[in-house]
Amino acid sequence: MILDDFKNIDLYNIDDKVKKFILNIDEEIKAGRHEITDYAYINIDEYETKDDKELKLEAHKKYLDIQFLIKGREKVYTTDDKKELFVLEEYNDKKDIEFFKTPENKPLNKVYLTKNKFLVLYPDDVHAPCINFDGKKEFVKKAIVKIRLS
Repeated sequence: MILDDFKNIDLYNIDDKVKKFILNIDEEIKAGRHEITDYAYINIDEYETKDDKELKLEAHKKYLDIQFLIKGREKVYTTDDKKELFVLEEYNDKKDIEFFKTPENKPLNKVYLTKNKFLVLYPDDVHAPCINFDGKKEFVKKAIVKIRLS
């Protein structure tokens, strides 16, 4: 997992076409899927954040995520200890997602995502996005760049 500021994006090995698309997104972009290249696309989601009790841990196998906010703030819980987690929903190959039970006796890492920050999540980075930043619901417009790994 990487959390960084967009001013440092050139430090990362991100394809120029993908990087240009990311850096030119404005608040008016429509929700939904937007193709970038034959191996990368972006989902634009709009929602209200959820209470901590509603968190749902997820992971992917085929795609790396680059997540950032266009509007709003949110908290994302993470862990890289996938082997210690109980699978709630088996891996869905078509949707590239599996879900895990929240551990009862192991604390999760907290990442506070705000505008101008981006979060890179690799397949071993189990995460629960969309959580209230400071305990209150908030409208969020979020971009999730999906880059195929193989």
